[in-house]
Amino acid sequence: MSVAPNLSSLKQRLDRYFWKNHLPEMKVLHEYLDKYFMEFDRVAVMGGLVRDFAHRGRAGFRSDVDLVIDAPAEAVAQLASSLNAIPNRFGGYGFRGGPWQIDFWALETTWAARYAGISVKTLDDVIRCTFFDWDAAAYDLHSRKLICGDDYLERIRNGALDINLRLTPSLEGNLLRSIRRIMLWRLGIGPTLRSFIEEALSDQTFQHIKEKEKATYPLPVTECWRNAKDARHAILEMSQQKIAPHQLRFRGI
Repeated sequence: MSVAPNLSSLKQRLDRYFWKNHLPEMKVLHEYLDKYFMEFDRVAVMGGLVRDFAHRGRAGFRSDVDLVIDAPAEAVAQLASSLNAIPNRFGGYGFRGGPWQIDFWALETTWAARYAGISVKTLDDVIRCTFFDWDAAAYDLHSRKLICGDDYLERIRNGALDINLRLTPSLEGNLLRSIRRIMLWRLGIGPTLRSFIEEALSDQTFQHIKEKEKATYPLPVTECWRNAKDARHAILEMSQQKIAPHQLRFRGI
């Protein structure tokens, strides 16, 4: 399946997945949603799940479930306690529910609201808080409303990844994610992301993300390169020419 042709089609993909899907793993997810999350007036799935369905449909879904809850931080903290969820350094919580990794946070504790000066009053505001522009979309579970910019699918269809909010609590984490998405998804690079990579990818950060990638992912990308200079050259070249990942070693990278 290819990029959703329009926003209505993307909403239909998400509607089918959440409400007409009877696979065992979805039954487990619904049990957690119904028991713990749907009691809140507004809760939305955002980021990776919506992006994956926009990009390639259900076959492309490989991410965790990220939930943002429009409720006081104290109420969300109580929920986290009842689930034995583990706090993270971004103001949210995470737990394992059957086959699902579920991360959630209160709207008011969104990192960008606290530290980046972004006004976050409703769920509609969270799409301004993601690092990547491809992640700037959410799906309201109660209203079944898709929340994103009018040009959201056009940016994905153009095949160029860029930055939505430059400030980040995880520079090396987002640097690694940038590199993996560009190389494995064969993407172009927008001007802000290009500048970020050129500035952030030093020999020191390269060694750090190389070690992290090897420990985290079964298919490391950064091991193809000896140093940051080689990595920058390959990443920026691929973003222009869209070199297939299997060609990397044959190009002396």
